[in-house]
Amino acid sequence: MARDTARPAPAIALTAASEPIAPPAPRLRLAPGHAERGVMNGGWWPRSRDTAAELTELLTALTIAPDVTPRVTIDFNDWDDIPLRITVLGREVRVGWLAHLDHMVAITCGRASTLLLVIPPETAPPVAEEALARCAAEIGETMPHEILASCGIPTGRR
Repeated sequence: MARDTARPAPAIALTAASEPIAPPAPRLRLAPGHAERGVMNGGWWPRSRDTAAELTELLTALTIAPDVTPRVTIDFNDWDDIPLRITVLGREVRVGWLAHLDHMVAITCGRASTLLLVIPPETAPPVAEEALARCAAEIGETMPHEILASCGIPTGRR
């Protein structure tokens, strides 16, 4: 009598997705309205320092007119492997950088620009949420480094 040495296959639940899984929404908080805001228009908390992936997610979430090609300028010290260009929704977007942009990302569309404070991706969620809320609420001359410092967020790379 032959012994059956084959092990039974593990039970795996397979599900068919009827829709593609959407990527998570960017962790972004914008100031309400279009009033003059002072230094920044809001805050953004990327999930990583992968420049191309994070900027693509951010620009996809923002409402940008189809006939406008945005340009992005980032703080060189906040990111890894900065590309010169990325493709977002079929548009080529130029990525510029400055060595000390005070932890900001500037998105320019024609003559309009949006400045967002970049919360470091490794920031603990409650602290990052507090900083995002302050970015959207602060009106006037509060500087980005002041918001980060007041929330206890270190500005140097770990």
